Amino acid sequence: MIERLSPEARAVLREEIARAGGREVSFVARLDGDGDLVDVRAVARGTVDAVLALPGVAARGEMLLHNHPSGRLDPSTADLTVAAQLHDAGVGFGIVDNEVTELYVVVECPRARPQVVLDAPEIAGMLDQDGAVGKALGGFEDRPSQRDMAAYIADTYNGGGVALLEAGTGVGKSFAYLVPALVWARDNSERTVVSTNTINLQEQLVGKDLPILARALATGDHTPTFALLKGWRNYLCLARLEQARAVPDSLFEDERASELQRLAEWAAHSADGSLSDLADEPSDEVWDAVAAESDLCTRLKCPFFDRCFVFRARRAAAEADVVVVNHHLLASDLAVRMASDNWVDAAVLPPYRRLIIDEAHHLEDVSAAHLGAQVSQVGITRLLGRFERNGRGLLPTLARELTQRDDSPLDAKGRDLIQRRLLDSLRGARRGTEELFVLLDRRLTEPVLRLTEEFAKDGVWTEGLGIALENVLLAFSQLRDGVESIADRLSLDDRSERGGQLIAEMRAVVRRLESAAAGLTAALKPAPGGPPAVRWIERKGRRQTNLGLSAVPLDLAPILKDALFDRVETVVLTSATLAAGGEFTFLEERLGLDLPPSRVVVREVLDSPFDFGSQCVLGIPTDLPEPRDNEAGHDAAVARVLLEVARASDGGVFCLFTSHGALRRTAEAVRGDVGARWPLLVQGEAPRDQLLRRFRESGSAVLLGTDSFWEGVDVPGRALRALILAKLPFKVPSEPLTAARLERLAEKGVDGFTHYLIPHAALKLKQGFGRLIRSRSDVGAVLLLDRRVVTKRYGPLLLEGLPAAARAVGNWPDVRDECEEFFARHGIGEPV
Repeated sequence: MIERLSPEARAVLREEIARAGGREVSFVARLDGDGDLVDVRAVARGTVDAVLALPGVAARGEMLLHNHPSGRLDPSTADLTVAAQLHDAGVGFGIVDNEVTELYVVVECPRARPQVVLDAPEIAGMLDQDGAVGKALGGFEDRPSQRDMAAYIADTYNGGGVALLEAGTGVGKSFAYLVPALVWARDNSERTVVSTNTINLQEQLVGKDLPILARALATGDHTPTFALLKGWRNYLCLARLEQARAVPDSLFEDERASELQRLAEWAAHSADGSLSDLADEPSDEVWDAVAAESDLCTRLKCPFFDRCFVFRARRAAAEADVVVVNHHLLASDLAVRMASDNWVDAAVLPPYRRLIIDEAHHLEDVSAAHLGAQVSQVGITRLLGRFERNGRGLLPTLARELTQRDDSPLDAKGRDLIQRRLLDSLRGARRGTEELFVLLDRRLTEPVLRLTEEFAKDGVWTEGLGIALENVLLAFSQLRDGVESIADRLSLDDRSERGGQLIAEMRAVVRRLESAAAGLTAALKPAPGGPPAVRWIERKGRRQTNLGLSAVPLDLAPILKDALFDRVETVVLTSATLAAGGEFTFLEERLGLDLPPSRVVVREVLDSPFDFGSQCVLGIPTDLPEPRDNEAGHDAAVARVLLEVARASDGGVFCLFTSHGALRRTAEAVRGDVGARWPLLVQGEAPRDQLLRRFRESGSAVLLGTDSFWEGVDVPGRALRALILAKLPFKVPSEPLTAARLERLAEKGVDGFTHYLIPHAALKLKQGFGRLIRSRSDVGAVLLLDRRVVTKRYGPLLLEGLPAAARAVGNWPDVRDECEEFFARHGIGEPV
């Protein structure tokens, strides 16, 4: 095949190989119209045995070349792995000899195939009663909004760009976006990544919706495929499990060691080896020791590679038409691509050019978390405990491994190094960490403290915070140096395979400690001149015994536009709550979609097919105390209304709060009266899923919840017939990220209350309202117990986005009477 190289290309290859002294060199070549290789350029230089295959250096339709100095052009295992990855990105792969007299093409550049456009009416027709999906389901409800949504998405696949589609409750948005995604994959051999925020939706897509559509859209020569992909640490690593089981007594207490045996029994028959497949979640200590870690993985060298749960999932994802992930994994993939400047090859996710973001209103906050730095007191303590805790851990295990081989002086020196250096450094790290967090705890007089530029002058620094921080960073670096010293010694002894595994584990802990050090520095003492960031300290956990530090980018909009929306051919953002007041301006500004040049091609609100006017009544009492002016009076009113509504509806009540404090106060106020007649379910007193299951099964329970219950809760049927929203869901203006965003708007001359707090509250209110009516047969009442929605000028802005339910506004006795009449008409409960 050497004739495929133009004379000019051959000359460049020879010259660059000679300049590198005959070592391996990587090149990129362009293909001309005849398939010949032209315009060769060198991109990396290596050794006589290897050279880097840098991600992203070759574009789709180009070929990556490198030379084999040996003259043998047979591809190695590493060559084949690289070739497969490149082909997935549309790049070819070839090998030449040093004299450039032979060329061996391992993988041809995939020929660009003509794009098959989707017929939007045809796609919509598949969701008609007589369409492929309707026929497969039988009794399928015709939903015009669903068909419209599918047609919009088909057009966006054809032309590219960003689609903003709010789909009201009951539209059936998952079918509306999955059908065009699956047909596009069938016709164009191109995957779509679907990202969701909640586990419930992920499980619904993979466990219910996609199997139905795969059957409905299967043809004689194509059956749609799909895969669920999770982060590495969600999966069990079989190699680490075996390592931990080899020395359980030196790593864990007895009860923890028994967990390993249960995990091994589970792993033998688990379908996917992930945490969600476990009936009982293991302790953090045990899962830390056996979870899959990308920087510990030996890939093809691992004896368990063929059975590996991670790579089984990744292989399935690489071959799937639709890959379902969550926003956290999508943001992790984005962070890795930004750090490596890799926009073509696989990173955390396989390469993709079509993206659907469901529950898209969460994207900004999730991205902020992953593109910033976070560290916690408990997290550092757990990492240090991996080295040693109560005589167990990696260091005692390694010491015992060396003790068993007394014939080598290396082992005695290694044990001495562990005792003298590493354990001393570990004690120093623990001491420094404790001093650091004691000082921060003393300074933290409120649950959250925002760290502004003024924090550099805070008195806590004169109390020793700077010295404590330096001590922690020094101790972490000493741990790293000690681990590397032992690694150097063990590298001289090829008998220590087990020791090498333990060193790899320790190096992984050190890398995480270095990340923690970077997080501490970014939050407490950032380098000057960096991009604007929001920094804060907070108490975390139910008992508030854990301190966390965060530093996240303030300006996410330009980052998301450049790194995500401008690099993906088609992006669909959807949710039941995207538009505030019927406009997408708020979302577009937050995500950078309004920055020029805008790629937004469609903005549409697709109405719910439900008849809210007859299915629901919205009650707004105007005689209750305002929560800001009279918190105690408002609490008492909420408790009274909750009891009277429960009596009128005979239970079946959700009451949603905006704070845990208000929830707890109401729970104590009504516990005796409610609990005596209906099951009282309170967030925090049992796991979320368990509370929801008991609520559905009871049919007459009363459930009190806060933030996580405002969305992602689906209780169709008679089990839920009254929904109480205790207060308007405004963000707390003093919360660090919110405060910083309001300040940034003020700097631009924009009123933050009108342009940030109100739109956010409108979306959140719409989410909460959406918990009640989940099907055409559902009926019930929504009570909004915050009169500001009718007494303040901003009230109409919050109400106009809600479904068109019948409204009852006035004093509570009058509102209650209208609700009772509504219940009576629909056979709900008994009048008081």
